[in-house]
Amino acid sequence: MARCLNPRAHHDNPPDAVTCQSCEFLVPGAHIGTYEVVDFIGTGSYGHVYKIREPNPLERTLALKVLRLDQSSARSSFFQEARRIANMQHSNILPIYSFGLVSDSQQPYFVMEYAPRTINDLFLRDNPQGHAGPAVRRLAYAEELIPYIQQIASALSYVHDHGFVHQDIKAANLLVGRNGQILLADFGTAYYLGMQTHASLGEITGTAAYMPPEQWQGAPRRDSDQYALAICCYELLSGRTPFNYRQLDAMFQAHLKEPPPSPQQWNPRIPVEVAAVLLRAMAKDYRQRYSSIIDFAEQYTVAVEIAQQRYRCLICGQQNRTGAQRCAFCGAQYDGRDCQHCGSPVRFGQRCCSHCGRLALSPNSIQHNPLIGVSLHQGRYTPQRILKQSEETGIVVAQSIDERTQQPVVLKRWECASTPLTQRASDIAYYERATEPLARLRHPLLPRVLDRFAEGQYYYEVMNYIDGESLEERMQKLLRPLPEREILGYLNTLLNVLESLERMQPPLRHYDISPANILIEYQRGRVFLTGFQVPSPPQPQGIRAPIRGRRTTRKLLGSPYQPIQDRPYDQRSCIYALAASMHHALTNVAPPHYPAYPPVRLLNTTISSSLEYILSRALLEDAKGRYQSYDEMRKDVQKLYYK
Repeated sequence: MARCLNPRAHHDNPPDAVTCQSCEFLVPGAHIGTYEVVDFIGTGSYGHVYKIREPNPLERTLALKVLRLDQSSARSSFFQEARRIANMQHSNILPIYSFGLVSDSQQPYFVMEYAPRTINDLFLRDNPQGHAGPAVRRLAYAEELIPYIQQIASALSYVHDHGFVHQDIKAANLLVGRNGQILLADFGTAYYLGMQTHASLGEITGTAAYMPPEQWQGAPRRDSDQYALAICCYELLSGRTPFNYRQLDAMFQAHLKEPPPSPQQWNPRIPVEVAAVLLRAMAKDYRQRYSSIIDFAEQYTVAVEIAQQRYRCLICGQQNRTGAQRCAFCGAQYDGRDCQHCGSPVRFGQRCCSHCGRLALSPNSIQHNPLIGVSLHQGRYTPQRILKQSEETGIVVAQSIDERTQQPVVLKRWECASTPLTQRASDIAYYERATEPLARLRHPLLPRVLDRFAEGQYYYEVMNYIDGESLEERMQKLLRPLPEREILGYLNTLLNVLESLERMQPPLRHYDISPANILIEYQRGRVFLTGFQVPSPPQPQGIRAPIRGRRTTRKLLGSPYQPIQDRPYDQRSCIYALAASMHHALTNVAPPHYPAYPPVRLLNTTISSSLEYILSRALLEDAKGRYQSYDEMRKDVQKLYYK
């Protein structure tokens, strides 16, 4: 007699039985085609999964999925699942090897790779009570998930490109392959969208804890898989899903209306940058999520890399785990790191300064540069930290000390030709002429040029230092949209500044308006416009300018805040760049946006329709449809600001 593999009741069967006579489960030792049934693994969307053994000479251990009897109506879906997976050749999708029918019950089955472990099994530790107890799951570190998220995103991107939405992304369907890679499994609920953006199924499929609102409403889309993957990451990092309700209706209401709590609430060591990425990917409105699953994976990686900068010990160089409170190698709690703004000591891993509240270390700052500590202009200026550095243009901006006054200043450096001497002299003369209009500026909300000089093969401009943080740094600090009232104040002030520049003879225009060049003063909250560009000197005929660094599409197109098609660049172009910067601040969604900027209220529903109109008009691709002058736009802004 042979007992079936039913985990609830092992029924006796004849030795030659394949399927149990009392239930639908298979009998161990039975042969399905050439495969021998070994054990029961679990139950999937439509079928039971068994461990099987391949005959000689390969003798591989594989997995067999058999359609459940109570799912006979889903027979066509089961066939479709087999065909879907068989046609998807990707290193991170569980492969199918064969397909057939069980001899006595005529239940369809398919054979796939045996992957008994899930992604949860990668984060196990020994039972604290010793080896007698089973291993327990530990919380993952943010950096540990990077390779797995990239693999899953690659597989899902492949699935989406083939017209499908998976609909059941969860830890149980993220298996670990023979080589340690993640394998995406269980396509039983996958739906073919084709060229459509979403489906109207009229039915709900998936796992409740991971389903986005549109999937609960029977209208899944590719963005739905991003939501579910973000919840998987949330669960691995915090030990639980964001919503834990027993009643299905309560779970539905939570996914539809309840804001997910930050994963830091359950695990404080999760970097705030990572939490922000996950929360955006779990936005209720799919339009507020990342543009693609690949974009989500890339932004997660960037967030972890930014956070890791705070956990590299400056004393011994040890790269510590994110969330560490001291260096694991040398034990330092303070590693000599000071706030870049106020100079106060910063504790190991601390993100914002306890004294001034600003970002203690800007993600754009550069720690090591040969310019730091070098005396310039006969020992008058000593650069202390690099604010910006461009590989493509060679421009360096540094905070320095004026040794005569002992006051901080900003030093901007352009590179001139080293040889021949005539070309070097020509470049220096060019920068003298090009920076002359900037030296004549006398506006309270523009940086003042204090000095200009040439030294070696470089030309320098010295400006007064403004104690504050850029709009870019403020957004990186808050990691959420800024209030409308605050943005209206910035718009009103900056339009006044731009209008005063336009009145100069000849008009002076800012060619790089972006959050990085909008500075907010610390003490008084005034907003300054910085970062005026000076074009590179014209090259002599027959001589090509050197290409610094790698050329990318982004660099060739210039700043993502600029209107690419504008020729010539005029007031309307500056209006576009200013509006693009404010759109970013109001939505926390950075450009570029293709094919056009989305209305701001799609990404932030708290914004008024009046401000949405102002920004939408300023961001029109056709310059003729935009505001034609700063004054015209400022009047609309002031009506709203002073209302």
